[in-house]
Amino acid sequence: MSSKQYQRGKKIMRSVLGKVGDEGIKELAKISPMHGRAVLEYCFGTVWAEPHLSIKTKELILIAVCAAQGEYEAVQRQVRGAINQGAKREEIIEALTTCAPYIGYPRTNASLRVAQKAIEEFKHHPEWKGVRG
Repeated sequence: MSSKQYQRGKKIMRSVLGKVGDEGIKELAKISPMHGRAVLEYCFGTVWAEPHLSIKTKELILIAVCAAQGEYEAVQRQVRGAINQGAKREEIIEALTTCAPYIGYPRTNASLRVAQKAIEEFKHHPEWKGVRG
């Protein structure tokens, strides 16, 4: 992987996850420097950099994927990212309610609760706001 992908990935990650994303990558890099770098280079610098879907759309997809897996901490993180990319509450909620017939009501209900809490708390956490540039 290239330094270009790494830098592009870091920029995209920061626009989505803000300063909290930097902290998460540093935490992973302490455990495995290769893995932390791979997340930035491949996940953000390659996959997220593809131009056919907006990052907001990718976030809505990931909210649904995380809900389907019962990964509620990840649902919260992706909701924050979606907000940073301009997603409205209604779009986030619809991304989750669309999942109900496929993932079941218990996972949908839990994800809706987590999403609502993240939406309500977003303005109180400046570290969650995306960093531009």
